[in-house]
Amino acid sequence: MLLTILTVVQVISTISVVVLVLLQRGKGADAGAGFGAGASGT
Repeated sequence: MLLTILTVVQVISTISVVVLVLLQRGKGADAGAGFGAGASGT
């Protein structure tokens, strides 16, 4: 029972993190490109 609950909580949290990352990538595409360019320039 406890293992099932923990598994469900982990799956929900994983999906929510993926959704948040995808949303942030969509909004801050320019900022992400700037960070990538800065990292490759060093």
